[in-house]
Amino acid sequence: MLPGILLLLLLCVAASAAGEPRSYAVIAGKSRVTFEASYPLGDFSGITEEVAGLLRLDPTNVALGVAGSVRVDAAKFRTGNDRRDSDLRRTLETDRYGDIRFSTEEVKSSFPSLAEGADVTLRISGTLRVRGVERVTTWTGRARLEGGRIWVRGETDLRLTDFGITPPKKFFLAVGDAVRAGFDLRLAPAD
Repeated sequence: MLPGILLLLLLCVAASAAGEPRSYAVIAGKSRVTFEASYPLGDFSGITEEVAGLLRLDPTNVALGVAGSVRVDAAKFRTGNDRRDSDLRRTLETDRYGDIRFSTEEVKSSFPSLAEGADVTLRISGTLRVRGVERVTTWTGRARLEGGRIWVRGETDLRLTDFGITPPKKFFLAVGDAVRAGFDLRLAPAD
């Protein structure tokens, strides 16, 4: 009888440990944030791998929620043009507002748990802070497990003016107000 009770206790402890949220850190150098912008003389994009953050979730039960935030050093975006990079830093006022930050508030998933090698569709809502202005944003994304790590990526459409940014002008032509933002994050267990 005693061995049966011990086995039952061990199974209960193992089940509760698997169902607990864990902390996952953004893997530096393996994650990136991107944007695409329009300009009459040629559309352009930017990218940075200077991404950091910590998220808390249970991959076996995404419905429990996801808490945490991801931040980007806005001065580290690169567009492939040094002059445009300088204009971007000036527009984002990176000397005054260094980071762009997203704090997760709600995640809805197409399946209750993440799976190894198979995408789960996500709807990620939270607060995005750009240049000191916070706005609720919703991202469409996908996530999957990969060898104990999580790969999550997504995108959304933003308007510069929603964040108090006047689209910059060059040669009397303005960058479009609409910007497509994206992320591609690799997360590793942090605890």
